[in-house]
Amino acid sequence: MKIEYQKIVKVDELSQLVPTKSGATFSQLWQIFYYTRLFKYVSYKHYIQIKSSYNKICTEKKLKALCDLGYLKSPQNDVYCATNKVLPILKEAGFNVELLPNEPVGIGDINELNNTDVFVQALKRKHFYTLLFPNFKYLIPDALLVELDKENSKYKLTFLEIEASKPKWNEYLEQKRDNYLRLAKSIDFYQYWIEAAPKIGLTKPYIENFKFNVLFVCETERNFGKGFNFAKNGN
Repeated sequence: MKIEYQKIVKVDELSQLVPTKSGATFSQLWQIFYYTRLFKYVSYKHYIQIKSSYNKICTEKKLKALCDLGYLKSPQNDVYCATNKVLPILKEAGFNVELLPNEPVGIGDINELNNTDVFVQALKRKHFYTLLFPNFKYLIPDALLVELDKENSKYKLTFLEIEASKPKWNEYLEQKRDNYLRLAKSIDFYQYWIEAAPKIGLTKPYIENFKFNVLFVCETERNFGKGFNFAKNGN
C-alpha cells in the first residue's frame, strides 16, 4: 500500500536509532517496519532500493539494534524480518495491518529473496497499492499484486509467480497454468476477495465483473493465452 499519510507516533526506546538531525524521521522507521513485514524477507540492498533515504536508519549497527530490541529478527546474515512487536506501532501510526503476512519462520533463502526483488520492483509501479498472500491449498501464489487507479476508481488484481528454472520446467509451468484456470472457474478467489477487499479499503465487485491476471516473472516466455503474461522483472 503506498504510504501517503501516517499519524505522528514516537517510541522513546527507538529515538536513538532515528537520527533526526540528519533528516531521518520516525515516519521512515515505521515505513521500514511496514515494508519489512509486507515483503517478509528484506536485505540491506532492498531497503535502499525502496527509498534511498532509508540508509540513515538501515545501517548494520541500527538494524542489529532493532533485532536486539525485538522489532526485527535476522534469520541469516544481512536478511531481516519484522516480528509481531511492530504491529501495534504500525496500527497506531495508521497503517493497515489486518492482512499483513504472518511473522516469517523461514531463513530467507535465495528463492525468498528473489521474491523480494520482484516485490520491490512492483512497488515502483504507478498504481501499486499492496501485496496480499492468499492460499487456495491447490494453488499458493507468491503474491497477489493489487494496483489501484484512484483517478478512474479502478483496481487490478495480478497473481505473481516468481520462478527460477526447475527440473521438468515445462510440466511445472503448465501445471501452474492449469491451477489458475481451475481457480478462474471456481468461486474460491471471489470468496476470498469479497472478504479481503473491504479490509484494505476497496469495494466488492459483482461476480460477473470479477477477473484477475497472472504474471510469471522468469527468464522464459510461453503463450498461455488471455490473462497470462510473462516478464523478466516485476516493473
